[in-house]
Amino acid sequence: MENLMNTPLTAVLGPPPAAVDLSEDRKWRDTAAVLTISIIAVIAVVIRFIVRLRSQKARPFLDEWLVAVTLIPMLVLLAASLAGGHYGEGKHVWVVTIGAMVKMKKILFAYLFIYLFELFLIKISILAFYRRILGMNWSIWICLFLTIGWTVGSMIALLVSSDPVAYFWTSTYDPKSGYYRYKFYGYYIGNAASNVVVAVLILLIPVPVIWRLKVRMKQKVMITNLFLIGVFVCIASIVRLHYLAYLNGNLDITWVMSNISIWSTVEPCLGIICACLPALQPLVRSFMKAEHLLYFRRRLRHSNRIGRVNRLRKVTSNTSCSNNSHSLSNTGFRDTERELGLRAFDDEVHLTSCETQIESDQCRKERENLEEFLFPTFVRVEREVE
Repeated sequence: MENLMNTPLTAVLGPPPAAVDLSEDRKWRDTAAVLTISIIAVIAVVIRFIVRLRSQKARPFLDEWLVAVTLIPMLVLLAASLAGGHYGEGKHVWVVTIGAMVKMKKILFAYLFIYLFELFLIKISILAFYRRILGMNWSIWICLFLTIGWTVGSMIALLVSSDPVAYFWTSTYDPKSGYYRYKFYGYYIGNAASNVVVAVLILLIPVPVIWRLKVRMKQKVMITNLFLIGVFVCIASIVRLHYLAYLNGNLDITWVMSNISIWSTVEPCLGIICACLPALQPLVRSFMKAEHLLYFRRRLRHSNRIGRVNRLRKVTSNTSCSNNSHSLSNTGFRDTERELGLRAFDDEVHLTSCETQIESDQCRKERENLEEFLFPTFVRVEREVE
């Protein structure tokens, strides 16, 4: 048995293609990539807690503790990725021994379970954050059930993929020791594609509420971009799905799995980083305060322009002698007001507004919760003062 485990896979797969350079090794590239993104994820969590404990002087909420917990499986994924590189991941399969391949498949089997659990924790932490700032609504409930269903279903499908379970790795040297219940390539693709769909749905939850905020368009776009930075997680998932497609019928599995391993680590790390974006909340508030200061400066210039128009009206009314000239002067007033920005077509945002759209209690509550989260020190104007 020991001699079998030390046998190169060329004895099973045959000689490599002539174009393959067997000296190639992606181990150090892969190691640098996964270490870098993992360190950034840890720093993001630390910054989030520093902002909460020191800047805001408040106790962490449930969603923040959940983000901290995600670091545990993330570090396990990092260790598994490094172990895979040690046993031959990143090399061409023809230079890997049967024993090393068996160990890599055992690591891969455990890796997939941890990967699923890690993505589950990240999604739950983001949904808990949405619940804190928006309140529980039907879209959060739907995404919660989808997340739980996707995780449980994926784990069960992985667990029953082979009979016996050990056939997942013993098939390397004993193809007759069991069988696969389904083509495992289909599991990879289906799992990755459904993960992208669920991630996009979670990403879109706060967008309708953001666009109901009573703030300038510029601020709405900025807040939307802040929440939609999570789109990079979806991009990482799509890139991972792209590399998974190379597994179909490819003998050089250790070479192909190199890129998959990188993106399987990058994806959850980006998820952790994006889940920590509330740490930027003080920066958002600072920006909003600057915007309001600019607004009041505009109002001061606005009042100065009113004085100019009143003086112009007084001079014009004294020189008007007929209805026609009066009509022309009124036209002149309107043109002047247009130039000075005193009419409704001016690009000016007022503190009070009359909205004809009826806002439901649930929508108003969600909007007010988000306003309270983003602008806790601002005065909210509910209706125009008579």
